[in-house]
Amino acid sequence: MNRRHFIVAAGATALLSILAGCKTEPKGEKFIGHWFSDNGRYPPTLVHIERNDDTFLFTETAWNNLGKVGYRSNTVPATLNGADNILVVGDRTHIAYKEADDKIVSDNLKARRITEAEYQAAISKQ
Repeated sequence: MNRRHFIVAAGATALLSILAGCKTEPKGEKFIGHWFSDNGRYPPTLVHIERNDDTFLFTETAWNNLGKVGYRSNTVPATLNGADNILVVGDRTHIAYKEADDKIVSDNLKARRITEAEYQAAISKQ
């Protein structure tokens, strides 16, 4: 009788291990969302990153001083670098994800995650 219980318990453990392994999120999922960057010198920059099949769409809404002054939005494709925490935007800008702070950083950008409601409220003020 003990042998049957052992076999059932071992089988259940193996099944749970297999199912737990299936719940991994797709690579780059941590980049998806809305981001807010305020460096103090200019009006804040807003970023929206969304999945586009195997790649991403990176939309940056930032203040423009050239030509028509005001906020402008640019959308460019982005892909994951070999590492899971580096997003390459437009084939040249590398953005890293800081897991401890839940922030994205690059040479010119340091942004914290915000909710969609906060993002929409900031966009509507522009």
